[in-house]
Amino acid sequence: MISLVSASTATPENKFSTTELIASMMHKLSPELINTICTLGVENRYSAMDNYSDFLTGANMNPTSSTTELGVNATRKCIEEWGGDPSQIGLLIAATNTPDQMLPCLASEVMARTHGLLPRSLSTVSMQSQGCSVMLKSVEVAQWYLAANPGKMAVVLMSEAHTPYVAPLLNEEYFGFREIARMRKNGMIDDAGFEQQRTETTLVIQSMLFGDGAVALLLGTDQSGKPTFGPISHLTNDSPDDVNLLSMVSNSTHPALHGKPQYFMRPAVPTRGAHYAVTTVNDVLDNPMSPVSNLSQVDDCLIHTGSKKILDGVCSQLHLDADSTKVEKSYDVLENYGNLSSASTGFMLAGKREWAGPAMVVGFGVGFTASAGLMSMN
Repeated sequence: MISLVSASTATPENKFSTTELIASMMHKLSPELINTICTLGVENRYSAMDNYSDFLTGANMNPTSSTTELGVNATRKCIEEWGGDPSQIGLLIAATNTPDQMLPCLASEVMARTHGLLPRSLSTVSMQSQGCSVMLKSVEVAQWYLAANPGKMAVVLMSEAHTPYVAPLLNEEYFGFREIARMRKNGMIDDAGFEQQRTETTLVIQSMLFGDGAVALLLGTDQSGKPTFGPISHLTNDSPDDVNLLSMVSNSTHPALHGKPQYFMRPAVPTRGAHYAVTTVNDVLDNPMSPVSNLSQVDDCLIHTGSKKILDGVCSQLHLDADSTKVEKSYDVLENYGNLSSASTGFMLAGKREWAGPAMVVGFGVGFTASAGLMSMN
């Protein structure tokens, strides 16, 4: 069994509330769009830039952190809190959807900045652009390595800096989705105008939904008194059309993005995300190796922080009360950090200090793919 020995998070020092961001753009946002923003479930997020609210209204970006720096900080904290001998670490798996650059990959960048901490001889694996469900996939890769290398340990790192990928909101007005639909119905905009307005509204929502942060997990075997992973289940492209539910183009044509990557989220994501989550969770519960057979037997369900609407949908499909303590960590991370994509469930694990009964971990996203897995005390 593979155990979670230590877990630590890192965030930028710059914190911005949704109230603050809305206030800075109040003159641009329709009341309906403001209401949509307020229902995302995000109260605060951290940004790699210290002028995020000004950046959204057209100021030049002023970064004070980065994906790599956040990853280095989380890794250092994780190893320091463990307090063991770093020479035991033989593998670093680094995952991100928001790399500082295409090459070299995150694992190599972290290695370059951890001389004197991580052994130069360890193996590295970069799992970039794997979406929001990459954590459990990374855990399985570490499990294979640890099975072949007794006595070694592995670091699994997820680091994201989403806000530098956000487009500045330079239009004079932005509208809600229902308003745009009414505008097309009344002949105020044609089909092309409708699609352009939808894109603009989506960019506003993304600027309010995502946050920056990193989490590092130290994994080992034969760790008495530590929570262990397994069984784990995966599902990818259950329907051929699901591949484009979430996507990111490499070079955006949107003028405010200046050729940067652009993220697209289709309207069917909440429904399909719930389907993927339920399917993988049920596969885990039906596994003969599972210590539980239904969610009433688990203490926590740690569900990826897509948005409040997505979390509500997953909870409904899993017959979980959204107000229950069983899912409160998911809503808390969404509220205080925003959507952290690959790092979201890792933040929940790092914040879980008491382990009595099992916990179910659920991630889903780009691919379209989902992973679910149980964690139980060893």
